[in-house]
Amino acid sequence: MRSASALLIRRLRDARERLAATKLDDPALSVCVAGLRRLEEVLSRPIRVVILGEYNSGKTSVADVLIGDGLLPTSVVSNTKLPVLITYAETPALHGVDAGGGLVRIDSRGDDALVDASYQALRVALPLERLRGFQILDTPSMVKPDTFVQDSDIVIWCTVATRAWTETERATWSALPKRCRRNALLVVTNRHALNGGDEEAHVTERLRAVTHGLFREVVLIEAASDRAAGVPGDDGGEALCARLQARADEIDERRAEKAEKIVRRLARLAFHEFARRDVRSEAAPLLASWDAGSARLLEELRQRRKPVPDVIEELLAGFGVFAEQLRPGIVTGDAVSAAPASSRLPTAPLRWPQRHAAAVGLIAMLVSDLTGILRMLAAPSSGRDERQAARTILLSLADLDSAFDALGRLMGSATTSTSAPRSAAG
Repeated sequence: MRSASALLIRRLRDARERLAATKLDDPALSVCVAGLRRLEEVLSRPIRVVILGEYNSGKTSVADVLIGDGLLPTSVVSNTKLPVLITYAETPALHGVDAGGGLVRIDSRGDDALVDASYQALRVALPLERLRGFQILDTPSMVKPDTFVQDSDIVIWCTVATRAWTETERATWSALPKRCRRNALLVVTNRHALNGGDEEAHVTERLRAVTHGLFREVVLIEAASDRAAGVPGDDGGEALCARLQARADEIDERRAEKAEKIVRRLARLAFHEFARRDVRSEAAPLLASWDAGSARLLEELRQRRKPVPDVIEELLAGFGVFAEQLRPGIVTGDAVSAAPASSRLPTAPLRWPQRHAAAVGLIAMLVSDLTGILRMLAAPSSGRDERQAARTILLSLADLDSAFDALGRLMGSATTSTSAPRSAAG
């Protein structure tokens, strides 16, 4: 498992299991738990590498290089007219994929089971560590390439060194969705057919020039037959694997960053809605007063009757007053300064929206954040442990401390009654 995703998956699984362990029947928690589980599934999906190219361009040889020379059962899958998905499993297996997506185990020890079978694809499972993070799809030449790129993360186009990048190849590649180019590799097979290092350099530079903007990298490798014949020298396999891993690491980082943003948003919304009616009777009038006051400030902001900084200052000042009334000492005592920060992420600088509508949306989110914290302070003492545990988990995932810290830096506020609050409960 790739590091960035692996760390986030462990964090999400831990949070999800702890939320479920509270056994609280609340719609907001149910939605949050389901969302976290879905994110874990997405992050766990192996990166899919799709290998494309014209007939006899060395696609299966490239797949063999990526998983390890001689490990792909080429006697079974070579020259097949079916796409071949190579994936991880603890026990080696070869399956046919039927029209309904079901897997049919193939025993290749007898007659060729592929000849008469109407499979849609083949699935090769191998117990190789490198396949834990990758799925490799080797595609047939006679099927349109755009059939296979929909779920691709990295696309490899194979071209033969002695006739690299023909006009038909250019036309076929250019017709694919432009997103394929972001992590695409142009792999030049049969490097041994070139006349030494000078010609290799010439071919490489020519390909980089004529395919500029179409691929991230150009890599030359030997064909499988040359490696089997013991052609001396580096076959280019290590360079290909290194470049593939670099692209995979970039994808992993982007996945993790996007998932972090979704997690924060999901947890924030769950925190806003969690235990909405779970309020002490004597605290209800205070919350109603806060709701009315914050709604008035938002309307004044929408009507441009008050500037953003003034609205924020009034909101934070009002929050301090209401928080102190709901739980004396939370503002004036040591509760705030002693509360541990729930943030697990580095605080990013806050960029203030240039458009008025976006600024209003940001302030509306701030109002919801503050309202959620006030509801937490207004919760009854009975059953508080489970509710408090759930809120603490949601606050950690939402990373409100970082948001408030960024807001405080933006406002240039000191430690006063109008400074940004800490989200952790005292």
